[in-house]
Amino acid sequence: MRFIGCKTLLLDNIKAVVDEKAPEAKTFCDIFSGTSTVARYFKQWYEVYSNDLLYFSYVLQRGTIECDSIPDFSALKRHLHTADPLDYFKSLSMEEMETLPREKRFFQNTYAPTGGRMYLNDANALRIDYARNYAEYWKEHGLLTDDEYYYLLACIVEGIPFVSNISGTYGAYHKEWERRSYKIYEPYRLPVVTNGKNNQCFNMDGALLLKQICGDVLYIDPPYNERQYLPNYHVLETAARYDFPEVKGVTAQRPYENNKSDFCLKTKVVSAFDQLICNAKFRHIILSYSTDGLMTPQEIESVMKKYGRPETFKIYWIPYRRYKSREQSEKEALKEMLVYIEK
Repeated sequence: MRFIGCKTLLLDNIKAVVDEKAPEAKTFCDIFSGTSTVARYFKQWYEVYSNDLLYFSYVLQRGTIECDSIPDFSALKRHLHTADPLDYFKSLSMEEMETLPREKRFFQNTYAPTGGRMYLNDANALRIDYARNYAEYWKEHGLLTDDEYYYLLACIVEGIPFVSNISGTYGAYHKEWERRSYKIYEPYRLPVVTNGKNNQCFNMDGALLLKQICGDVLYIDPPYNERQYLPNYHVLETAARYDFPEVKGVTAQRPYENNKSDFCLKTKVVSAFDQLICNAKFRHIILSYSTDGLMTPQEIESVMKKYGRPETFKIYWIPYRRYKSREQSEKEALKEMLVYIEK
């Protein structure tokens, strides 16, 4: 999934720091999990705790981290007389999906040409509506366990960016149809790593969660800049919640006052970071940040040394030349940094 600040390219770098500094570690916490890329990766070796304030992120985590294997959908299979719900959705014709009542088609009525917008074409919006309506129906009628429900939702959400008419986020849609928009939407069958451990996922403020949990390695990947995440991923949030929100404006934004992050506010970011590190009951802390972030390296060092052992503080500089900051000169390469300290 395309996501602001996704750490797919840095997974090996993060693992190298963990191996160097915390070879004895048994638990790993991804406190700002986003697409859960990091949490899924480290589930191979550790008991994982993951968290994010956004519900669609929680759905992705809950379906692939707390679930320790791909669910078998046994009750639903007997009901559908088919292999599983993902195959069932793929097998449906447009005529069969057109039986969904108009008032239940939130995506088609809001994000597609039927609703005056072009995030998705009408057919794909209807496919998403059909899948989400039936996921809720099956859950309400006892045909899905919690693990099955969240895995199914995760697959439904994960498939949406593959057919979305956007550049990268849902802050706006293209006024002409891009090539990916013509693909047929399908839920994306996500892999699940089985580690046999008590992995846990959360959907809450990270600083508050750190008062409740403890462990070995805490990985922190907060927002870098002033762009709040929910406005950029509101379509995925609505797909996960399917709560028929009152949307506003040309881009159909859902309310997000309760989902604003202090890490996106220059006046509050250092204080928010200080509270996070203060609350952390983890021995090893690793922060991922960028040189164009709101916090300076000096501010980061000051906070981490305030609560950690100063002699263990270390910055690992990682050139990140695929992107250039608009704020920097063309000659200056944007850098990612991994910052370590022992609490």
